[in-house]
Amino acid sequence: MSEAAITAMMTNQMGAVRVRRQPNADPARTNPFPIGAGQDTWGFGFQITSEAGSRPGLRHAGSLTWAGLYNTHFFIDPASGVGVVVLMQVLPFYDEAAMRVYRGFEETVYRSMD
Repeated sequence: MSEAAITAMMTNQMGAVRVRRQPNADPARTNPFPIGAGQDTWGFGFQITSEAGSRPGLRHAGSLTWAGLYNTHFFIDPASGVGVVVLMQVLPFYDEAAMRVYRGFEETVYRSMD
């Protein structure tokens, strides 16, 4: 893959459009999602963490993220050189306990880098 293609994947491709909170059409399968709704943007294939969406002790602005239905999550933080994959096989998507695990893992990774 070319450097230009990778740069395009990591660059806002939606202009002023922001990620919107998605409702739960089937509560047995999903809760409303994602983290960063109302703030983050989209590249080609990734949700991109915005300045407004970044938080101290967590991934930086410009981080790339995506998730799968059974609470499989990953993010790549180019500014820190960090890539994290957290794989769970549980429904509903964005289950409260699963999201605590995901955020707790993220916090632990960044705390260990201090």
